[in-house]
Amino acid sequence: MMSCPTTGASKEQQQQERSLVDIPKFHVEIRNGLKMYILDSHCFSKDDDLGLHILFPDDQQSWSFRDNFWGRTLFHCRLEWERGFKEFDAFFVDEVFFDEYCSNFRCIWIAKQDGIYMLNKAGQEVFYHRWKLLRLP
Repeated sequence: MMSCPTTGASKEQQQQERSLVDIPKFHVEIRNGLKMYILDSHCFSKDDDLGLHILFPDDQQSWSFRDNFWGRTLFHCRLEWERGFKEFDAFFVDEVFFDEYCSNFRCIWIAKQDGIYMLNKAGQEVFYHRWKLLRLP
C-alpha cells in the first residue's frame, strides 16, 4: 500500500489565503475645516453604518477597513452644516482616485465653507464637491 503525504491546503487555497492577507488596509478621514460651524457626518457602506458624528471645528472622523475580496467596497457619506449638505462617495474603487488622492492608502476629505476638498498625493487641498444649499425659512 502506498501512502501519499498530506500537504494541508491546496495550492489554490494557499493562494487565496495569501491574497486576502495582501489586501491593503485603507483609512478614510473626514475633517471639519469650517471655521465656526459644526459639521454633521454620517458615513456608511453596504455592511457598516458608522453612525452620525458631530464634528466641531478642527475635529475629524476616521475609520479603517480592508477592501472586500472583489474590490468593490463603497463608503457613502452625507455631510451637513448650517448652510448646506452634500451626499457623496467617500471611498470607491477606482485606479485614478487611488493614484491621485489616496496616498499611502489614506483618503482625506476636508469640509470648508465653499465646498468639500480632498488632499492629493502632494498634500494639496483640491476642490472636489460643491455644497447643496439649504433653504432658509
